[in-house]
Amino acid sequence: MKTFFIVTHVAIGFLALAVGLVPMLSKKGSRLHNTTGLIYYWSMVFVAISAVGLVLISPLTDGRLFLTGIAIFSFYLCFTGRRSLQQRDEEPIRWYDWGISGLMAATSVAMIVYGLYHLSTLLMKGQFESIGVLFLVFGIFSGSNARYDFKKYLLPHAAKYGSREWLFVHIERMGGSYIATFTAFALVNIRYVFPDAPAGIYIAT
Repeated sequence: MKTFFIVTHVAIGFLALAVGLVPMLSKKGSRLHNTTGLIYYWSMVFVAISAVGLVLISPLTDGRLFLTGIAIFSFYLCFTGRRSLQQRDEEPIRWYDWGISGLMAATSVAMIVYGLYHLSTLLMKGQFESIGVLFLVFGIFSGSNARYDFKKYLLPHAAKYGSREWLFVHIERMGGSYIATFTAFALVNIRYVFPDAPAGIYIAT
């Protein structure tokens, strides 16, 4: 079961990275853009679900927890990026909009708290690992995105980029999702490209 999760998680994640470039480079609104965008979206859904599944069936490690947080963050950006297209015609905020943003807010708080705990514990021992900083940085950044969502949900007209707000949010969130996914991929696999690199620069799972 664990091997199946790992293989499919890696395979679909690689598919998302490969396909995700196409909608960014193709003409916006074209059939190619829309089709590959949907493939990327559903790939990220599976990546997030399989990442949570791996945490449940694997020993807990800092690397595994961090990658799960990144998977949730990537899916959240992808989800809200796609929703921005649906909300361009004034579609009302749904319960699942609150739910996904709430999940991201809770995850960001957990990442910040764990990052602070990790750093303080090691510093008291005179040690340092970059994973604590990564938890903090991604926790703060993802929390700021969730905060923007809640502000928009509560005061729909308080946070606007004008009539084209949906376009800015779509580009920002979908692009951010791809960057976060690529970051996780690089942190895990850099050891294979640079086998002599210090262990602190990659994520051990």
